[in-house]
Amino acid sequence: MTHARVRTHSPVAFTVLAGLLLLAFLPACSRQTGPTTPPAAATLWLEGNNGRLKTSVYQSANLSAHPVLIVVLHGDLLGFRQVPRSTYHYVFADQVTRQMEDVVVAAVLRPGYRDHTGERSDGDQGLATGDNYTPEVVDSVAEAIEQLKMRYSPSYTVLMGHSGGAAITGNLLGRAPSAVDGALLLACPCNLGEWREFMKQNRGNSPIWSAPIHSLSPQELAGSVSPDVHVAVLVGADDDVAPPSMSTAYAETLKKHVDNVTLTIAPGLGHEILLDPVTYESLNALVQGLRRNEQQ
Repeated sequence: MTHARVRTHSPVAFTVLAGLLLLAFLPACSRQTGPTTPPAAATLWLEGNNGRLKTSVYQSANLSAHPVLIVVLHGDLLGFRQVPRSTYHYVFADQVTRQMEDVVVAAVLRPGYRDHTGERSDGDQGLATGDNYTPEVVDSVAEAIEQLKMRYSPSYTVLMGHSGGAAITGNLLGRAPSAVDGALLLACPCNLGEWREFMKQNRGNSPIWSAPIHSLSPQELAGSVSPDVHVAVLVGADDDVAPPSMSTAYAETLKKHVDNVTLTIAPGLGHEILLDPVTYESLNALVQGLRRNEQQ
């Protein structure tokens, strides 16, 4: 049975919900100020086919022998206005472990990227034009996930990504269908060709958006996604970088053969959505759905 939902909360209802969730989820970092430094974490260097990937790992206070493993991928620009550069997916990972029980959250520094410490994952960062969603990058992330699974013996594994990280998440679902049990795609440029054309038109027709690339596109791989995986797609209604139509089309394609698909279009939100309360709500619903599935 396929589940697809497009949320169109009234502005008042959404404001109340967002306020309540914000108090619950982001006690240590608001969208207005944010922390000035990333939270402390255990650091792992995981081996991929492009070399080593830095991974910052956060854990709930109490863990069972088989916690839920959540892997987080940042976007192409690694950060945004409300949180200092290179910290936002670390901040998110830390806050999830403070609010959810029995989870390990691994924030992966994508191939070629450097964080606030100066440490860098091996590989090619690319030009942030969709050129970094290559088979090599996707395979490196898949290998890192397998190493994390061996280390933590999770009951379920969830992969989530924001923006370019969402594109890599979608590509991994199609390229390695058995790698994860659930996925959350945020602000996804899921149709790569359409997205690059959109960006070209909205970035002064720069020829950089027409340069040849060999990246993968989630929309083209949607038919290879496992029917058993739980997928949540979340996008801001006012996203002017990865328009909601791309997330909608991807979700509609998935639900033709994937049993558990949800689509949420969040009113009043734009592209920088990772630290918004609705993201935590979507992740929590996804994890709880997997846990309920285990009990049935």
